[in-house]
Amino acid sequence: MYYTINRTNLRDRIDEEVSIVANDAYGDNGLSLYDSIVLTEKDNDMVGRFIDDAINAFVNRTFDICKYYYTTESGSTETSESLEFYIPDFDETMEQATKDEITKFIVLYACTSLFQSRRPMVVPQFTERMQAALTKAVSLLKSRKSPIRLW
Repeated sequence: MYYTINRTNLRDRIDEEVSIVANDAYGDNGLSLYDSIVLTEKDNDMVGRFIDDAINAFVNRTFDICKYYYTTESGSTETSESLEFYIPDFDETMEQATKDEITKFIVLYACTSLFQSRRPMVVPQFTERMQAALTKAVSLLKSRKSPIRLW
């Protein structure tokens, strides 16, 4: 199975999660904290590093079945990133659900890292969701096809 890393999609999903938290954030005096939490252009490099950290964490957790590839087309500036999984008896009907959980883990990992400085009170909630996504993704990746009777 291959998982293509789409950084644009990941950033959009991270922006969405951060906006939800920012919308609900108010200070002790009742003033909105939206502007101090929401992502801006200056946060792009930091979010990119958080995505890198999430990918590395996922690859480290699944090192026995996963390999990370970063390739550049010859004569081009286009790069592609992907994770390749060696799981010969993987049930292909679970592929999309597995990819969704991997995406969810990367997004929640990046958000958890961001909220450690911007909104520490939501870190436990995001950590719990992140761990659940990781556990489910690994469980799906390591599940096997049901055996088929031949007689």
